[in-house]
Amino acid sequence: MSDGPLWSADLGALHIDTDANQGLWGYLHLQIDNKTFKEWLNEFLPGLAAIHGTELTRKLRRFHKSFYEQTIVTLRDKLQADEAFIYHPVPLTYMPLVMHATRIHCDAPDAGSCEGMAAPTVPHPDIPEWQQRTGSVAFGSPYLGADGVRVTRSYPADSSIMMTSVTYHWHTPPGIPDVCLRGHHDDPEVIAAAMEPLDDFARTLRLPGAAL
Repeated sequence: MSDGPLWSADLGALHIDTDANQGLWGYLHLQIDNKTFKEWLNEFLPGLAAIHGTELTRKLRRFHKSFYEQTIVTLRDKLQADEAFIYHPVPLTYMPLVMHATRIHCDAPDAGSCEGMAAPTVPHPDIPEWQQRTGSVAFGSPYLGADGVRVTRSYPADSSIMMTSVTYHWHTPPGIPDVCLRGHHDDPEVIAAAMEPLDDFARTLRLPGAAL
């Protein structure tokens, strides 16, 4: 992989492209074998620890190893994500912030008819509505078009943790896949601090070869 921005040429068969700055964002390979995963982790964690001036203890190493192992399986096998990206500025002592992007095939003629545009605002059926907070704003993209939305949502994961999720969805013309970018974190302050960089990153996403 090159030392410059992320490009599909660097990453192989990339479904969703970005030229995001690697100083802020890293690529999380979802199709990876155990040997390559260990090599990646042994290179990634010390570098990130050095950036944050954090001692990479055995406890931290075990935590991140377990987190990324579970995350890769969940994103790849359960959510069928196309790509996943790691936001580097989150210190190692916090849960990592991973954003995953997915192509969604929606041939609705307009954004108002696209079920995916409203899906992130639907209350979770297993959580009382009064415990959930949702905010939605229009979010255009220079690559994916003006029919975009950003939805932020807070909900209790258990009695002590309030999860916050961020979802971006762009409805594209029929025949071109919609793009959905999403991620969540167990510390609302992390999401709040990262919101501007998240918006900047979301605007870099594009579908290679698709001219809107």
